[in-house]
Amino acid sequence: SASSVKIRYDVLQTAVSPLSNHKMVRVRKKTTMHTVPIKAIKAPKSVDSDYSKQKQKTKLDSTAKPAAIGPMTTEKEVRALFSLWNSALATGDSRIVASRYTKNPVLLPTISDRVRTDFDGIKDYFDNFLLNEPDGRIIEGHISIGDGWANDSGIYEFTMGTTGDKVKARYTFLYVQEDGVWKIQHHHSSVMPEEIAMGKSITEDEVRGLFSLWNDALATLDPRRVAYLYSKKAVLLPTMSDTPRRNFSSIEDYFTIFLQNKPQGEILESNVTIGHNWAQDCGIYEFTMGTTGKKVKGRYSFIYVYEDNEWKISHHHSSIMPECIVIAEPITETEVRSLFNLWNDALATEDPCKVADRYSKNGVLLPTVSDIPRTDYPGIVDYFTHFLKLKPQGEILDGNIIVGTNWAQDAGVYEFTMGTTGDKVKGRYTFVYVFEDGEWKISQHHSSVMPEGNKPQVITEEEVKNLFQLWNSALITLDPDAVAKRYAKNAVLLPT
Repeated sequence: SASSVKIRYDVLQTAVSPLSNHKMVRVRKKTTMHTVPIKAIKAPKSVDSDYSKQKQKTKLDSTAKPAAIGPMTTEKEVRALFSLWNSALATGDSRIVASRYTKNPVLLPTISDRVRTDFDGIKDYFDNFLLNEPDGRIIEGHISIGDGWANDSGIYEFTMGTTGDKVKARYTFLYVQEDGVWKIQHHHSSVMPEEIAMGKSITEDEVRGLFSLWNDALATLDPRRVAYLYSKKAVLLPTMSDTPRRNFSSIEDYFTIFLQNKPQGEILESNVTIGHNWAQDCGIYEFTMGTTGKKVKGRYSFIYVYEDNEWKISHHHSSIMPECIVIAEPITETEVRSLFNLWNDALATEDPCKVADRYSKNGVLLPTVSDIPRTDYPGIVDYFTHFLKLKPQGEILDGNIIVGTNWAQDAGVYEFTMGTTGDKVKGRYTFVYVFEDGEWKISQHHSSVMPEGNKPQVITEEEVKNLFQLWNSALITLDPDAVAKRYAKNAVLLPT
């Protein structure tokens, strides 16, 4: 094959044979010992150098003497070193865990490709691993004890306190004495190889349970706790943001805002598909917002992948229910103004029904010359039955337009010319239009007289006397219409 595969490896050198010209290494394979020429084993210098330092320190040869506190003598004592390490995990303090390793350690961790060879590197690894609250136990172990060293290899299992998940792995611990204390010189941990090939098993109920973990993280109101549930290369297409979120910081940023609503979710309909180390859950969920009590439905897709011994969200797509989406009907300001012209043209027909047809089903008319709000079709027809007798025609003198989603507003000052008298009357207006049944209709029409036009007109006694002269001048014209125009609309004449 032209492909290549990287692997991590351990070689434990236990003795040098005096019976050969070749340096020899004894390698344990299953339950038998095989002697292999050292030249047949090729190891990088970076790995060999750590062992060389330890070899020089402990002098592992035929004349080596026991360490200061004596050699490890029983398998029980070796196994107890694992318990010390596991107890350090239970503290949740990565510094305490890292202190269980020697000054020049080698850690090949389960869920990181990076080799850790110092305190800071080991601490960094456990900073993340301890977030799972792991608790380990050895299922199968094989112990070897030497002069100043001990080896424990086998299979262990961790129970993750945060999720209850159980994760198996293979392990190797090499313990040595350092400063009078048994420490971990080398620790190699790897996932179960058959599990990699066969895929991590998961049931449909367990897939749905992953939503519960996510929902529980929402309940903490901690955006980082939520973001940790997403994989390293996750993509979040959120409900309430146009921006795709493709990394930890941007996912955290989205939930910083979303969690202000104190949401709690519930799956209403779910469809699960399970693949090789991945699973998909798609359907409909509903959120109850703790701040308002409002319930919001959405469609969802979660794709989970098995990453670093955990099921993580690789892809999360959330969208509002499409039938609830209000699609805006486009309209320009010029088109909004033209809606007034349609209403004005209806006035010109002098047909009150045609005018009333310009109003929406639940339209409200607060008319200029009536105290009665008109809130239905018959009421609007009744008002215009009287108003149209004046043969009004309107013109907008000053207007301001606002356009929204399927609504528009036009407010300002208009003026009517009354065809029956020629009088001009100004008024203030507000039209609110809505898009209803494929047409723009008047949802709200408020018309009022100009407030300053109702102010009392100041007049002097001299000016009052002059009004008689105006009436008298009309008499001189011998035109009865000219005289009649000197009387108010609702005047009363008691003639001689």
